[in-house]
Amino acid sequence: MTPFDHETTFDPAVLMARQSLYRFAALTLLDSKAGAWERLEAQRHDALMSEAAAIVGNMPKAKSEKLGPGERPLSELDPSQVLARLPGSTQEFNKEYEDTFGLLVSNACPPYETEYIDSKYTFQRSHSLADISGFYNAFGLTTSSAHPERPDHIVQELEFMAFLLGQERLAAEGDSTARIEQLDVCRDAQARFLREHLSWWAPVFARLLSHENQGSFYDAAGVFLAALIPAERALLDVVPTAQHTEPSPLERPEECEGCELVS
Repeated sequence: MTPFDHETTFDPAVLMARQSLYRFAALTLLDSKAGAWERLEAQRHDALMSEAAAIVGNMPKAKSEKLGPGERPLSELDPSQVLARLPGSTQEFNKEYEDTFGLLVSNACPPYETEYIDSKYTFQRSHSLADISGFYNAFGLTTSSAHPERPDHIVQELEFMAFLLGQERLAAEGDSTARIEQLDVCRDAQARFLREHLSWWAPVFARLLSHENQGSFYDAAGVFLAALIPAERALLDVVPTAQHTEPSPLERPEECEGCELVS
């Protein structure tokens, strides 16, 4: 792998913007009972997310030359459209969440990566779960029992990317030798996790989410996520997947105990 050109790729404002966009995408898909509505409502009149989207949106490198299945153009990376459709109360938000994802895994738009692996490939599903956990563990992350969730949940994967961007920002503050090494580690982990996990299934999930919730909050959340992934691919030099996938939730892998990533 060619070393990253940190003189041109590292920019604190860009890293903060990208981290904010990942966290926003994760928040839109967070369990409604975990305080998502209150946190989103607080952002209605905060310019931070619009500024973050503008920073990334104005980067020529963030525009993917080719979109993969389910992906949306950079012009649709607009958090204001998501916030404009936020339900008016936490009760309404809870109902939309439960109608969309249900009490069990949704068959229409499951928010788990391994649900998009053919159900007959049980070993591949187990291997993928183990690999995702391996990424988390490599950075000293464990799962919390406060909100039990599988490691392949879309929120977990988005939060992990946000965490890596935060680590990259911290790495820039170290001495020269350690700084370059840690920057390489963080950027390589971002590219690998995006390529091997998030990018091949999240846009398909986003497309299904929008299709199942046309005109609603989750429609807008799906569009936002589908625009974020190709922007990140372009920034990290990850090619779009040629794989056309659909959910295959007939036989789910064993759910793990644990949830939100904590260090």
